[in-house]
Amino acid sequence: MKKITENPAIRQLRQALTGQVPKAIWWEIEGARPKRLDYAVACRTCRFVRKSAKNRTQCERRFLGALERSRQSAGPVQFVCPIQRYAVCLPVRQNGEVHGFLAMCHSEEAIPRTHLELAEATIGAAVREVERSDELKILSDTIQPRCVALSTIHTIHRLISSTLDLEELLPRVARLCCQVLRAQACTIWLMDREKQILTPRAVVELKKGARGDARPTKLGSGIAGRVASTCKAHWTGRMMVVPLVEEECIGVVSVRRIEPSRPFGALDQEILTTLAEQAVVAIRNAQMYETQERVTWGTIRSLSAILDGMDTYSPGTVSSPKIMAEVALAIAREMKVPSVQQKSLHYAALLHDAGRLGIPQEILRKPSKLEPAELAEVKQHTVRGASLLEPLEVLEPAVPIILYHHERYDGTGYPKGLKKEAIPLGARILAVANAFEAMICDRPYRRAMSISEAAREIASHAGTQFDPKVVEAFMDLVRSGRVKI
Repeated sequence: MKKITENPAIRQLRQALTGQVPKAIWWEIEGARPKRLDYAVACRTCRFVRKSAKNRTQCERRFLGALERSRQSAGPVQFVCPIQRYAVCLPVRQNGEVHGFLAMCHSEEAIPRTHLELAEATIGAAVREVERSDELKILSDTIQPRCVALSTIHTIHRLISSTLDLEELLPRVARLCCQVLRAQACTIWLMDREKQILTPRAVVELKKGARGDARPTKLGSGIAGRVASTCKAHWTGRMMVVPLVEEECIGVVSVRRIEPSRPFGALDQEILTTLAEQAVVAIRNAQMYETQERVTWGTIRSLSAILDGMDTYSPGTVSSPKIMAEVALAIAREMKVPSVQQKSLHYAALLHDAGRLGIPQEILRKPSKLEPAELAEVKQHTVRGASLLEPLEVLEPAVPIILYHHERYDGTGYPKGLKKEAIPLGARILAVANAFEAMICDRPYRRAMSISEAAREIASHAGTQFDPKVVEAFMDLVRSGRVKI
């Protein structure tokens, strides 16, 4: 009723009729069959109703009778009040039923029929406008959550393509659940089939007091365990738990709201279920990638162990590829190299000497200076190693590092004589790590150096053999004691 009486058309109608009736009293009456009238306004302007309760009762009885006639006829009713002034009742109808009235009294003359018809049409137009507005709101309230769900699906698809790191993916999904559902906490458990337990892998708490559940849960035990065992969602006022299901349950996601947040609704559960369905795809992809990574690392470690076993320079010492990998990665972290490039650098450090497989052992073990032909043979090991590893797709980013790690910053290295930034950054880092590893390990032609001696030697070749920025990062590590063997 209030929406209708506040409509601009109704305000204009009242102003128009008030011009005809300067002392008009307006009534906004809720309900089709009111029992009483509110005289709070009338009593201040009508002397008749102010004079006595009897007068007020007489006025109210006549007014209520007119309202009932207006309700039955569903049209305007004009009548004369006890002080011989004219009053009119205009019904407000919605969906064919009277829901209230707009009334006016204290007119000294009868309201013309044409004015009443205009008033009736104006109220009808205002009602239709309010109904359309309400319909649009209902439509908006219905469509908006669906739009949120579609947006969520799109966001999840972007998550799927943005990372295959499970430790990075799960917190992202948990935060997304909180944002989309306006929850304050989210926990994602993944299933350990062998142990029959759910392990919490991501706990996000956006607000103090919003506690996520970070405890491992047995299958079938507790809410999360029961959801996982039955694959049926659990929904209470401020908590929802849904299963992550592919062919079988692979985990559970729960969201919580804290007081005084409004409770979750059926639409919230629908959105969370849709989100969980999409998240399963991302989680499965990440899990398969993890499996592939384990296989890859196993293969690389096996190849590295084979190469390390061929090292006749310093038997019984710490694995030289391991030393080189640790130093190279430490330099990369110091230089804030992206994690993806660090992984390729790690692969390259472990397999940098794969090309030695084709070099005769007598050349590798020779304690004296190599002949020109022998040196040329050794210099081919980077090309041979790159060629050997190139067919392995997973090692593709590491191949240029292996191929060019003997290039020199001044352009006098091999195999192509690349200079400065033309040399891949990973190769420039590996060049320093490789030189350091060679210096601190015994060789047939010299004793091993200390860390400080090797560091000074490397620093002396900054700008010629090595990239000065890489040397600077390496020296920072040495000075802070972060380079150990």
